[in-house]
Amino acid sequence: MKPLIRKIKSPLVYHILIWLIIIVFKLIVDYSILGNFLLLTNAKIFISAAVIFYLNYFKGLPWLVGLPKKKVVWIIVIFAAVYFGIMFLTMPPMHPMRLPVFPRGKFPDPEHLRPIIPQISLHDIVFKIGLFALFFSTLIFFVDQWNENRKTIRTLEYERQSSELKVLREQINPHFFFNALNSIYSLSITRSPDTSRVVLILSDIMRYVLNSRDDKKNNLNAEIENIKKYIEIQTIRFSKFNGINYKFWGNFAAYQIEPLLLLTFVENAFKYADFEKGPLTLNCHLCDDVLQFDVCNFYGRRDEDGSKSRLGLQNSRRKLELLYPDQHQLEITDNGFSYEIKLKIKLIPT
Repeated sequence: MKPLIRKIKSPLVYHILIWLIIIVFKLIVDYSILGNFLLLTNAKIFISAAVIFYLNYFKGLPWLVGLPKKKVVWIIVIFAAVYFGIMFLTMPPMHPMRLPVFPRGKFPDPEHLRPIIPQISLHDIVFKIGLFALFFSTLIFFVDQWNENRKTIRTLEYERQSSELKVLREQINPHFFFNALNSIYSLSITRSPDTSRVVLILSDIMRYVLNSRDDKKNNLNAEIENIKKYIEIQTIRFSKFNGINYKFWGNFAAYQIEPLLLLTFVENAFKYADFEKGPLTLNCHLCDDVLQFDVCNFYGRRDEDGSKSRLGLQNSRRKLELLYPDQHQLEITDNGFSYEIKLKIKLIPT
């Protein structure tokens, strides 16, 4: 159905459709009234109308639109005055129609009756048919112009959003690597035996990040597996606290999502988490095409420059607005000692 609608929207197709509708309608009316399709007469009418229509559509109106508005108004007024003036001055006299009179009770032989075939004159072509063609072509021209302007606006808006998304993605990748290196640094200071394991996991995460294309969504299951690897790194890092609770359930393999969108929320939760005050909880489940992603962490002293340090969250909020308009709900609750994020995204199965 959609390909058919897309074809109808193309100018050539819907021009042909409109002309076919008008021609068929005229033939049906003529046949129902006069019992004749009037093929020759109608051929003259529609050829004349098409010539005037497309001369005005391709030549007259584009030239007129390019002129200053004051000139356009004056040209239209002068043209209308001259056009209608000549039309009335050259209009042929109208004679009253006289119907044949038959004696009462006597009817003419049907074989001797001739159908009334209307004749088309030069005056009809220039003025009656011309007026219709001019009005019709002007209407269609401005409808087409409006559609083209809408397409241009949509294209410009898409390019603007694509550029904005590219900038956001470029900001998030360095942000992620910076946080990951901090994790390795913390382990190296304590000479943890798990440092080599963390480096190996981190190399897998970085490979996944670098392979994520800017113009393509990733499989949700791969995204979840990447988050699990990141959680494993943090579990090793904060092993003494034993305060990381997480659950994932759902058919993630059947969906796609923006790369690293969810990971940003997990990163920020670990970055500001104070495990001495409470556990970090992460729940992710998928049901009826809706992904529910909840992260909650307790934190201690607030950063003085929190607006800069939470750049990732700001970027994620903007990416959600661009990529999932009217298809997501994001609630962020900060009660002074805990920070909770509740995200719902309506996804489309692949």
